[in-house]
Amino acid sequence: MPRAFHLWVCVLVTIAGGSGAAATPVTSRAVLDNGLTVLAVQNMSTQVAGAALVIKASAADEAEGKRGTRSLLQQLILSSTRAQLEERPGLASAQVLASRGISVSTDYELVEGVIASTAEELGPMLKLAAQSFFAPTLDEESLEKARELVQASYDKAHQTPLQATYELFREAYYGSGPLRLPLQGEPDTIDAVTLADLKALHDEQYVASNAVLCVVAPLSPAEIISAVKAAFGTLPKKSAPPTKPLPPLPESPAVEVGSSEDLGQASIVVGVPLPSFASDDSPAGELITELLRGSGGRIDRDLALLQTLGLAIPSRILAEHYPINVLPVPVTREPFLAVHALCAPSAIERVHKGLLRHLLALRTQSVSDEEMLRARTRVMNSHALENARPTTAALRLCRYEAFSSAENSLHIAERVAAVTKQDLTNFALKYFTRHAVGVQMPYGGGGRRDARGAKRQTT
Repeated sequence: MPRAFHLWVCVLVTIAGGSGAAATPVTSRAVLDNGLTVLAVQNMSTQVAGAALVIKASAADEAEGKRGTRSLLQQLILSSTRAQLEERPGLASAQVLASRGISVSTDYELVEGVIASTAEELGPMLKLAAQSFFAPTLDEESLEKARELVQASYDKAHQTPLQATYELFREAYYGSGPLRLPLQGEPDTIDAVTLADLKALHDEQYVASNAVLCVVAPLSPAEIISAVKAAFGTLPKKSAPPTKPLPPLPESPAVEVGSSEDLGQASIVVGVPLPSFASDDSPAGELITELLRGSGGRIDRDLALLQTLGLAIPSRILAEHYPINVLPVPVTREPFLAVHALCAPSAIERVHKGLLRHLLALRTQSVSDEEMLRARTRVMNSHALENARPTTAALRLCRYEAFSSAENSLHIAERVAAVTKQDLTNFALKYFTRHAVGVQMPYGGGGRRDARGAKRQTT
């Protein structure tokens, strides 16, 4: 997973109706004089370029009490990019992006941006990305606007019971350290971030030596690297910041309990460890996730667990809003496999045991041939869909390079096909040695509550 801050720009090209997943890319790797790592991928099946920019800015890089600094920078970068697009009406790509927006997102250990363009306008769009990410407008007026947007995003996210329960689970899972805290910060920490804090983080982390640029286009690797040099080559050479280590995970199971007066049912998240993103063991983790997830997965087929929830749910609602869901696996050095469920308060312990039973059952040789085939198909289809879209394929390559090497993303079908049922058992025995739980209960009385409106208790 990402250690210190790194910048990634990935430009990927796919032709309308073409199959990006089936193409064999020609890849070249280079390092510019300023330290920027460049991956150039030739794809002649398209005329469209898509870019993904990933900055390895971890939550560990934010100053104590200033959680939300990266989210504020995200908004400032996004505003800077859109302002530049509006100033370039002659760019066809700018007209498209101005209406649909450019995507910039902040995760626990990455800051990611994706951008697309025509192949002919790749050069200008790369220059726009270099300006927006490495030299955005940082002033008090922009900061106040960004603060409003981040706080509004925080409020919207916490309107659902899942978000607060998920954050309780993360506290139980990580125990200490930056990955346990809310991603966007909280209202008080967002307010505490100053313009000097933003500039300090940006100056430290957004440097070429701490960045990787990946371009996929219908151009030769030499042509791609030439365009990258023109856009990013003038960035100054500075030393990359040191990687911030993460504290060790708790060795014993842990539970974080909260309560909210806005809840109608109890909300619970149960999870177990997975290996680092892009590790050699990750294909087995993906297969196990798909064994549980989706229509026909173990969670969906467990009618006894559904009845254990103690909820009266009409069938038409059940089809659209199933009360048990396998959560997306986070892209991080320390990921997990977690399941969320809504249930009656009196059923919380039975549901806890039922969810944990599904996770720990994988430590036994309980996987059928039919389940294995279904899981393999879902994993391979998921990767094929990612590779078929320019921006998602680019982002995928960036993430792999950020954690280990982009080459680890190759031959994924063969790696998944090579995993056996015994491998899954061995995997679960190796990684599923502890679990964590986050619980939110309905709350109607008085008492002290945290910033998410929840009364808190650690078990």
